[in-house]
Amino acid sequence: MAMGWYCTTLTLLAGAGLAHSAALSAPATQIVDLDYAIHQGTLGSSGSYYNFSNIRYGETTTGADRFRAPKLPTSVDRRLNRGQNFTRCPQAHPAWLTTGYEVAIGEPTSALTHPAFNISQVPPVNPEESEDCLFLDVLVPTEAFSRRSSRRRTATVEAASGLPVLVWIDGGGFSAGYKHEMNATGLMTRKSGAGEDFIFVAMNYRVGLFGFLPAQLNGEGDSNAGLLDQRLALQWVQQYIHLFGGDSSRVTIMGESAGGGSVLHQITAYGGSRPIPFQKAILQSPGFQPNGSPGFQQSILEQTFSVASSLTNKSIRSISDLRSLTFEELHLLNSVIVGGSPYGIYTYGPVVDGSFAPDLPSRLIAQNRFAAASLQGLLMGTNHREGILFDSPFLANDSDYRANIRQFFPNMTQADLNYAATALYPNDLSGKYNYTTQPERAAITTAEGCFLCNTRWLAQALGPKTGKIWKYLFAVPPAIHADDLAYSFYNGPETKTWEELPVVEEVANVLQQYIVNFVVTGDPNGAAKEPGVMRKALPTPLGR
Repeated sequence: MAMGWYCTTLTLLAGAGLAHSAALSAPATQIVDLDYAIHQGTLGSSGSYYNFSNIRYGETTTGADRFRAPKLPTSVDRRLNRGQNFTRCPQAHPAWLTTGYEVAIGEPTSALTHPAFNISQVPPVNPEESEDCLFLDVLVPTEAFSRRSSRRRTATVEAASGLPVLVWIDGGGFSAGYKHEMNATGLMTRKSGAGEDFIFVAMNYRVGLFGFLPAQLNGEGDSNAGLLDQRLALQWVQQYIHLFGGDSSRVTIMGESAGGGSVLHQITAYGGSRPIPFQKAILQSPGFQPNGSPGFQQSILEQTFSVASSLTNKSIRSISDLRSLTFEELHLLNSVIVGGSPYGIYTYGPVVDGSFAPDLPSRLIAQNRFAAASLQGLLMGTNHREGILFDSPFLANDSDYRANIRQFFPNMTQADLNYAATALYPNDLSGKYNYTTQPERAAITTAEGCFLCNTRWLAQALGPKTGKIWKYLFAVPPAIHADDLAYSFYNGPETKTWEELPVVEEVANVLQQYIVNFVVTGDPNGAAKEPGVMRKALPTPLGR
């Protein structure tokens, strides 16, 4: 090709929470010894892979270790662990998601509800939820595990013959998400164009108050603890995946929404000053609220202390005071603050901390302060109507629009806000700019500012260096944020989108094939095909 790099567009033009798969018994020989723990795999529902569930990758984060960076496991448990007890980190959801769902399924504005958050809406603590939640699952194809069992299991041997690895980082607004939310059975059973299998890893990481309290401001903890959890899990993969038959030099990380935003932060971690524990990345609708200023972070801390004091009738003025609360008190605090978040916002999320996140990813990319040389390829996707879920359908005028944008971009100067509202997204509802209402205007602004620009920046920065970047647009109606999840993790006709809409099987099959091909060969087309410039519709394979 004459171009020094290319960005292939895969456009899907056809027409959520998925439980972990059922497990069958497995032979006692399917055992992996990690030194600090012994795990036995169970046979997945398809019979084609072993699931090693609930493997500890970090010590408990309770007590004095709340709001701090995670630690590698130090406790040793030599009892056989079959992973029967599923664990997730404490979860929380904003009340505005109820209205967002109504918008997604096409309810008219006159029928929409926007209930004010009430503490009575907080559900009981899920038995799976615990502060001791740093666990991951490893899914290994049965044939590959058997081959691995016949070899001497060392990192050197596996590097020569081990399988590629896909590490999934679940999304959920940085306030929810857990390792077994998505059912990877369909993805696991799909062969690559090269005929090679892969290993699938999914992790828990701390979310909400537990994972994203800006604790570093007061010198009493570590901000971005949830991102540090992810990093520790990726380091665990580097150290132990060979024991499962994986190749630590062929690791792809993948995430959607907050998971995609997490992948972006992992790419730009430490400003590129440290090696990255992966080689390729898949970013689906990568998003986060850019929280850079110490003042904004301080306001989150003050809000947390104030609400905690009100809920507990105690004087809460520091991180140490928060650590003194019971798990139940912290869980309620997290639920109340996230639940009452402004429309489109989750309150807690990644912040600039001067260390893991020395600046916003966009600035780090612009300054070439990220691991560009180590990345061997990127596959990125966005949805056609990303922003509609996050912007209030009740915006009535230009003032409402400006207040909405200020909420999403708290560090925006007044001059920048004026420029956005007049030059980029002017108050012209004639349809000239592809919007005819204030909510549509806001949705386009949010989609571009919080999702689309993230992929564009990476493509512009990495394209000339690697030439191995692909991008797709998911346009299957209604093509709202997260609709592509059910396609990525398609498991047959029973699979539905989060709006309970049926999945177009033909599109799901092709999208899954692109993902698997990229994981195994580094090219969504598969190793046997020439990379292409553009295809406008599926299922046409990518080519010149």
